[in-house]
Amino acid sequence: MIHQVQSIPKLTLLEKRPPVLFASRLALREGNSKKPIYQIHKWWARRLGSVFRTLLISATRRADSKVDPKRAFYSKQNYSGLVVLDPFVGGGTSVVEAAKCQASIIGVDIDPVACFVTRSELQTCDKRELEAAFEVVSDAVKKRIANFYFSTLGDGSRCSVVYAFWVEIVRCANCKLRYAAHPHYQLRRDQKNRRQTVFCQHCGGIDELALRRRKFRCEHCDKLTEIGNGPVQHGSGICPGCKHEQALTNSIKRQKPRHSLFALQVVDEHGNIHFKKASDADLMLYAKAQRAWAIRQKIDVFVPDESIPEEGRVDPRPISLGYRRYRDLFNCRQLLSLSLVAEAIAAVKSKTARELLATAFSDCLASNNMFCYYAFDYQKLTPLFGLHAYHRVIRPVENNVWGTSVGRGSFERCYRKLMRGKEFARSPYEYGYKKSGGRPFQVRTGDSISVEIASAVPSQRAEPFGVVLNTSSERLTDLGTHSVDLVLSDPPYYDNLAYSELSDFFHVWLKRLGLDSYAGNNTAQTPITESLYVRTRQASTDREHKGFRKGLAGVLKECNRVLKNDGMMVFTFHHRSQAAWNALGDALVDASFKITNVFPVRSEGQSQFHSSDGNLKWDAVCCCRKRGDAPYKSVVGSQKLAAYGVRSWKARIRAGKLDFGAADELNLRRALCMMYRCNAGIYSGGHDQ
Repeated sequence: MIHQVQSIPKLTLLEKRPPVLFASRLALREGNSKKPIYQIHKWWARRLGSVFRTLLISATRRADSKVDPKRAFYSKQNYSGLVVLDPFVGGGTSVVEAAKCQASIIGVDIDPVACFVTRSELQTCDKRELEAAFEVVSDAVKKRIANFYFSTLGDGSRCSVVYAFWVEIVRCANCKLRYAAHPHYQLRRDQKNRRQTVFCQHCGGIDELALRRRKFRCEHCDKLTEIGNGPVQHGSGICPGCKHEQALTNSIKRQKPRHSLFALQVVDEHGNIHFKKASDADLMLYAKAQRAWAIRQKIDVFVPDESIPEEGRVDPRPISLGYRRYRDLFNCRQLLSLSLVAEAIAAVKSKTARELLATAFSDCLASNNMFCYYAFDYQKLTPLFGLHAYHRVIRPVENNVWGTSVGRGSFERCYRKLMRGKEFARSPYEYGYKKSGGRPFQVRTGDSISVEIASAVPSQRAEPFGVVLNTSSERLTDLGTHSVDLVLSDPPYYDNLAYSELSDFFHVWLKRLGLDSYAGNNTAQTPITESLYVRTRQASTDREHKGFRKGLAGVLKECNRVLKNDGMMVFTFHHRSQAAWNALGDALVDASFKITNVFPVRSEGQSQFHSSDGNLKWDAVCCCRKRGDAPYKSVVGSQKLAAYGVRSWKARIRAGKLDFGAADELNLRRALCMMYRCNAGIYSGGHDQ
């Protein structure tokens, strides 16, 4: 039976009996494999769809509801009477999950790339029209790009380049010798078959050996190579000539690093993978691409020429690594290929198809630059921002921009990923899991994402609507007072992640594609200096802390204004610093909210980068209502109550056979203390708990 919702109950299941274990078990599995719709474009620190769906379902049920969380989760929902707002929409998880339930949704973000990604996730499309547009682009540029990504094998047969392996060239500060900064002489590790692909440190010849081997004699030059003994170790290089040791950062001198092509991974016409030394012909082909780009760039309008912003920057990279402009992050062959694809997309006549192809193009940028590296054990490229920053890569891997039958992150593969996301939107599913483990299976819920994206909140609301606004949520002037039923969000994490500093990488390309829907067309950069973020980790009296608190309070005040009197605000949050919780608590008090419940929910999968011991793996979920005339509650004994709450949740979680570490305990304790202090109306000046 379809559950229909017209308003938020006075006391919800989420506030009384939240299905923590159910949601967290789903999160533990989904965290390692997000739904197709959330894979169509990179966004950082995405919350999980299964968690937000569970929060939505529990926030729309009465506290005395006898609903089985599992049954409701896998059933069709109808929230066509609700309006859901996310003032920090980011990657769009909250509004996508609400749209699946047929709610009207409003997503707001100050970052134009966030709005573009969310819009692309929600945008309905004609599958045949999109496929036809892709074929037009393919016909225009696929062969042209392929002519710069081919090689020949020893028998003379032609093959396609999957990846090109480059290495940074370091100049010794002592003897001025230039040498390749290899940390080792290994290209690939096959743990399953206990094999490895290696190359000679003297002539570059490729060989395949047993994984146990530590050195080998080259069959081409008869010289010995110690596989793990490259000249670069732990960020320092040792000159092969004079043995002078120097930090690699000292070799940059704020100049763009030089790289040398030394090996290729190719695929033949039968689909077989080969590794080969970069031959003279391969080097000549790259030189040909350089010349072609030198000619094309004189008329090109699609490759960004902007300088990488320095003002307001938290992470000095990539500027400190010697990169001044965004185009410097790519080599000439990449720039040539990307320019050709961008030009073909800009010529697509269908507005919707052009926007969606631009989404695939933008997403592929992360895998087609000189900050990508090869994951030896997984035998595939690792894209830029895999670790949420510009990490220096001394041995970058160049992708085949259009793509082959194998590989990762090419434009064609990003397009296929986009199509899977759009197919998911037409017929969403949730993952089901057998109690005994094993592979997940798909459960079709009967939901769909069919909302039309409007340019503004409609005055007449006969049908569910969708709006994505690129503006500061401190000024929600397009939203009427008492017009929203539920605020569902994931606020900025204080000083954890400077989103706009990273998204600017995509912005400078997107604004050149002539997309009517892209809100950042006329902006030089993303709002790096305006976004809510603490750029220094000093004491809580710091100006940055006060600015974050004031800005967050301004957003929450607007949420209070637009929220109906019987509405509800639900958000997830975690942070290791008490200062972050102080800022959040102060903002809630300033915005006149009370907290009706706090509970933990798993936010990471089992193999996430942040899932090592000591890192936070659980969010705190905060349920809030308008304070109105509600009396303040005493704060006496709050720390004991918080400690009891932590012990209680820890026991339940561990009884459910889930991990709950010390960092997660502290995070939950701070959230519970925040609830008691906020409800007492005296949060300001909260002490470390």
